[in-house]
Amino acid sequence: MKVFIVVSAPCAIMLVLIANLLLKPQATKKILILVGGLANFLGFFLYGYGYSIDEENTVIAILKTLFAVIGMFLGKDSLKDMSNLSFFELLPIQFFFYIAQILALYVTASAAMTAFGSGLMNRVRGIMLRRGELNVFPFVNDHTLYLGSELCSQGEKVLFICDKNMPGEVLGKIRDMRAVHTSHNAASSATESFLKTIAMGRPGREVTVYAVGDSAAENIAYARSFRKSMKNLRVPTAGTRLILCANEYFDISSLMNTDTHYGFENIHVFEDTSLAARIMITDCPPYKTLTFNENACANEDFHVMIVGFGTMGQAALKALVMHGQFAGSHFSAMIFDPAGKSKSGAFKLMYEGMLNQYDISFSDKDGRSEEAFDYLRRHAGDLRYIVIATGGQTDSELEYSYANILHTINPKAYLMSCRSSEVTEIRTEEDGIVRKTWPLYNHAIVSGEAMDRRAKELNQHYCGNNGKTAEENWIACDYFNRLSSEAAADFVPAFLHMVGKTKEDVLKNGLMLTKKQEETLYRTEHERWCAFLFAHRYQTMSIEEWNARAELYKREKAEKGYSNIKIGKNRHDRTHACLIPWEELPELDLREQAVTGIDPDYPEMDRHTIQLIPELLV
Repeated sequence: MKVFIVVSAPCAIMLVLIANLLLKPQATKKILILVGGLANFLGFFLYGYGYSIDEENTVIAILKTLFAVIGMFLGKDSLKDMSNLSFFELLPIQFFFYIAQILALYVTASAAMTAFGSGLMNRVRGIMLRRGELNVFPFVNDHTLYLGSELCSQGEKVLFICDKNMPGEVLGKIRDMRAVHTSHNAASSATESFLKTIAMGRPGREVTVYAVGDSAAENIAYARSFRKSMKNLRVPTAGTRLILCANEYFDISSLMNTDTHYGFENIHVFEDTSLAARIMITDCPPYKTLTFNENACANEDFHVMIVGFGTMGQAALKALVMHGQFAGSHFSAMIFDPAGKSKSGAFKLMYEGMLNQYDISFSDKDGRSEEAFDYLRRHAGDLRYIVIATGGQTDSELEYSYANILHTINPKAYLMSCRSSEVTEIRTEEDGIVRKTWPLYNHAIVSGEAMDRRAKELNQHYCGNNGKTAEENWIACDYFNRLSSEAAADFVPAFLHMVGKTKEDVLKNGLMLTKKQEETLYRTEHERWCAFLFAHRYQTMSIEEWNARAELYKREKAEKGYSNIKIGKNRHDRTHACLIPWEELPELDLREQAVTGIDPDYPEMDRHTIQLIPELLV
C-alpha cells in the first residue's frame, strides 16, 4: 500500500502541474508568482536560519544563503549543509525544506516549458479546440490580439492563423493568453481540410470566424472561402457566426444563410469607424443630454458640432442623426473641416436625402480657427454633443480648449474624441480634465451579441404568427431588415428615459403611459425610423414615382391576379413613401388603400414597436 501511495501520489501531482502549464487556467501567471514568492520566503528563512547557526562569519553566512536559494531554482540543493544541524532532524523542518525545493523547481520548469516546449503546448491546446465553441481569427493585428485576449480571459477557445514569418514576440503573446496558433496554408486559405481539422460539422459545434484584418477585401475573401468550404463539406449552418470588418456598401447577402441560400447562420458586419460611433451611442447616448416634460416631449433641441469630416466624422454624424431624433426637438449639426470639400463629395452625393432633411451645415475652417472658437462660444449653451474626429492630429489641443469652454457654460454636453484605436469622453472637473476611454475593438461592441438578441425578438413580432421560431425568422430576414430591427432595439433605453421609467419599473408594472406620452413615443419612433433610412442613403419617394409604381401594381395585378410590387417602397433606388411627417401618414394610407384595397395602416407599425418595449427588456 505504501509503495502504491508513494508512486501514484507524485504522478498525480505532476500531472496536475503539467496540466496547469499546458492547458488552463487563466490564473497560471499569478500562481507562478505566488509559488515563486513562497519558495523564496521558505528558502531564505530556512537556509538563512541554518547558516546563521552553522557559519560563524556573518558575511559568508549571507553569501551561502543567497547561493543556496539561487541553487534551488537551478536544481541544486544545499541540504547536506543543513543535515548536520539538530533542527533539521525535525520532520516539519525537513518537510518545508523539500517543499521549498519543489516549488523553486516548478517555477524553473514552467519557464523552461514555456521557452522550449511552446510547440508541444500549442499542439496539446490545439487538440482541446476540437470540441465546444471555437473562435477563429484568420488575421493577426493589435485589434485581433486584444479581442482574442478578451475571449481567452473569459475561458473561450481561440485559434489564430498566423503568417509563417510572424515575429516570435507576437507568438509569445498568443501563447501567454492560452490561445492556439497555426501557420498552415490550409488554415490561411480556409480549405476543406482545415475545416475538418477544427471539426466543423460535429454535433453541437459552434464556430465564430472573426474576419477582422486590416484589409476589407481580404476579410471578405476569407469569409467567402470559409463559406465555400462549409458548403462543400455540407456543414450544418447552425452555430456558425461571422464577424466581418468590411465597408458599408458590401452586399452581405452572399454570405448569409437564408431559405434559398447557404451561408453563415449569423453575421455581424461593421466598419472601423462605426465601432467608434457605436461606443458613443451606447455609453454616451444623446438622450441623456436632454430633459423631457411630462408628455415625453424634449425641452431642448439636439445641436451637434463635429470637427473633422473624414470617415470617422461621417460615421459620427450618421449615428447622431439616427439617435438624435426626439419629438419636440430640432436636430442640427455644424461640421468644421478645412478639407471637407475634398473628403465629402461621395458622402454628399449618397446621403443627399439626409442632408436635405436635417439642418446640417459645413464650414471649411479648422477646428482651431477663430471662426470655430467663436461658434463654440456663441453656441456652447445650446450644444449637446461635440465630436473631435481629426485623426489625432490636433486632438489633444482641441480637447483641452473645448473642455474648458464647456465647463464654464454647459458642463452637461458630451465632448467626445474619436481615434482609430479608442473613443474618449472628456470632462473638466474641479481636479482638472477627466478622461474616460473605451478601446475601439472591445468584444461587446464588435460581436454585437446583445444587440442581436433584442433585434431577433423584435423581428419575431414583425413577422407575426407565421409558424416559425425567432431563429428561423431571423435566418430568413435580409441584412437590411436586421439592421433596422437592431436600430429599433437600440433606441429602447431612450424611450424609457423620455417617460422617466427604469427597466425594473416597466418589467414590474408595464409601460403605464398617458395618452399624450403614447402619442409622443409613437411620433418619436417614426422620426427615429425615418432617420435610420435617411442615414442608410434613402430618400423620400416623389409623388411621380409613387404614381408610376401604383400603375405598375395595377397592371401586374390585372395580368396575374396579384402583385408583389410594394408601391411605397423601392429598395433598389432607396426611396420610401413613408419618409414623411407623422401627421401625413394617414393620407398615405388612404392613397394606397384606394389602389390596393388594403389599408396598410403605417402608423400602427410605430405603435407596435412601442408596445413591444416590455418584452424587449426581458
